[in-house]
Amino acid sequence: MEDAAEKLDQLARSERACTRCAEIAAGRLRALPGAGHPHARVLFVSRSPSPEEEADDLPAGASALRFLAGLIPNLNNGGGESSFCTSLLKCVPRSGTTLREPRLEEMENCFGYLATEISITTPHYVVPIGRETADFVLGKLFHTTPGGPRDALDLRVIDSPAFRVVPVASAGELAERGEKERKEYANRLRSLAALMKL
Repeated sequence: MEDAAEKLDQLARSERACTRCAEIAAGRLRALPGAGHPHARVLFVSRSPSPEEEADDLPAGASALRFLAGLIPNLNNGGGESSFCTSLLKCVPRSGTTLREPRLEEMENCFGYLATEISITTPHYVVPIGRETADFVLGKLFHTTPGGPRDALDLRVIDSPAFRVVPVASAGELAERGEKERKEYANRLRSLAALMKL
């Protein structure tokens, strides 16, 4: 039987060759697969790769994981060895050369890749980064989004049959909060990271 690393390599080749979203495929420099431990305890999911990740051929989600590492120091001190970072979209969304927001059909086109990454890595926790990512992932898993107000999902542990989902704020969402709230959020996030054994 193929091991998880080999399966992830095969998946990455499929992702790099994907042309399901013709408009994005026509304007991309490259598709970016996720990367990390093949048997990750925690799988981090951002919405889409950044242009910087694309330019430098970094794994999808690397920028979001770097942001979280600023809040969770242990991600830089060995905790990252038990994680996998990826994104809903594997390409930077563009129309021609113009950056834009991902479209729902594009996220739907890519969801099979994320589902396969989850199936291969078998994480204990899936951590969607940002409200839009959390809404999409939770919608796919539960066919509805648990919770109500915008902040209701922040750092809440939601059980699914195979793993737990822990939505976290993106860098932009956290920047919109006051300094005191950001500090409180960072403290709660570090406590939760300890629970996830990061």
